[in-house]
Amino acid sequence: MKKLLCFFSVLLGFSCQAQVAKPALYERAVQTWEESQPEIKLLLRVPEGHTPETPTAQGVLAFCTWEMEDASLRKRLLNESDPLVLYAKRNKLAILTWNTATLWKTGKSFNQISRSERLDQERTFIAMTRAWERGVNQLCKEHNLPQTGFLLYGISRGAHWSERLAVHAPGNFLAVYIHVANSYEKVTGNSGGPLWLVSSGDLDVGRDNAVTFYRLCQAKGLPVVLKVANGLGHATSPEIEHLRDVFFDYALEVRQRAVKETPAAVMLGDLRRANLTGDLLTQEVYRGAEANIVPAAQRIPLPDEKLAKAWGFLRK
Repeated sequence: MKKLLCFFSVLLGFSCQAQVAKPALYERAVQTWEESQPEIKLLLRVPEGHTPETPTAQGVLAFCTWEMEDASLRKRLLNESDPLVLYAKRNKLAILTWNTATLWKTGKSFNQISRSERLDQERTFIAMTRAWERGVNQLCKEHNLPQTGFLLYGISRGAHWSERLAVHAPGNFLAVYIHVANSYEKVTGNSGGPLWLVSSGDLDVGRDNAVTFYRLCQAKGLPVVLKVANGLGHATSPEIEHLRDVFFDYALEVRQRAVKETPAAVMLGDLRRANLTGDLLTQEVYRGAEANIVPAAQRIPLPDEKLAKAWGFLRK
């Protein structure tokens, strides 16, 4: 009977393939006791075949967007063609996301608001960070996943959230990429903290604040790269998504090399030794002394050739 059904299905143009099971999602609601965002809803997808008894995940890719609705986040995690899902699958990573709310003064960084506003925002986000850590640690323990060394990507409101999360819990992350944020919290120097990539569009309202944040990170001795995409507003693009993947590939490679020093120290060494310099405005990348033609304020040191090619046009 089954063969006959398949025969007629082929005649009618239908597939006889078995339905592909949806990947398992795990969820956890964490109370924050903060009025602005009383609950963080964590959603986790583990690699196919991963179980607590026989773990196969090589790490965790966390991402944070502007989305608040659980249904939207579930849909994203179940979308097999989503670029972040594809990246996680290629690298055998669990993938984690959560809902966000606006917990800061939009468009204003820490140095553009009053001291009382800054302290209030810091207090709120410290509480959010502790709640996030509590929930994530529980999920990771239950599913036998690493609790540190995460890759973290944040876009739009999720970029604000991710930057503040990384500032208050730097030891959780291997690398952080934030795109089109328009406000930033103050960072402190931390040799055990993450590798940073910050990007914006030259048409986005947060462009200047992104550049200021980059300069602050440099002054604090943090390993950081800045990209300002020409012709881009408050949006992503294939170019930005490719840069993200190459940066995360670089971070995973740095982790392998970080035997006697921290990943941050390895990237700082790469930035000094690579002799690759991008022009913030033209997006051209120069080798060695050729970069002297680029005004000092426009120079962006880059850590390796693959990242340089994804960042802009690498001159021969």
